Amino acid sequence: MNILDESIHGVAVGFFAQNLYKQFSIEKQNELKAWGYELLLDLYINELSYTKDVYGETDLATEVEAYIRYNGNKALMNVGFEAMFPEEEVNPIVLNGIRNEGSTYDFFSQKGSTYAKAKVAPITDDTFEFNR
Repeated sequence: MNILDESIHGVAVGFFAQNLYKQFSIEKQNELKAWGYELLLDLYINELSYTKDVYGETDLATEVEAYIRYNGNKALMNVGFEAMFPEEEVNPIVLNGIRNEGSTYDFFSQKGSTYAKAKVAPITDDTFEFNR
């Protein structure tokens, strides 16, 4: 699964969540919204800690943290809530992996608004014979 898949899934799940959310009373909506922001903040703090462990000794930590905030805001917007974090620049290479416009592709991924079924040969025992 790639970032584009996750982006599409986030929009779809957000759409269903928004429809469900609208069925609750205003009081319950307010309670759920507060809970959602608190949960996101807990997840954000956890991700920052994890990012420090994984990327702390590289120059990538700052870029990863920016993406975490972007992704958190995107999740909130998918469910119809306001962004929590200020807008900031995210690495354009990462953002390119999320965009679904265009039709260019490579061996590992496809860009576009549709999925393509891979054309592969069935796996057999011969598939794993590497010393030929």
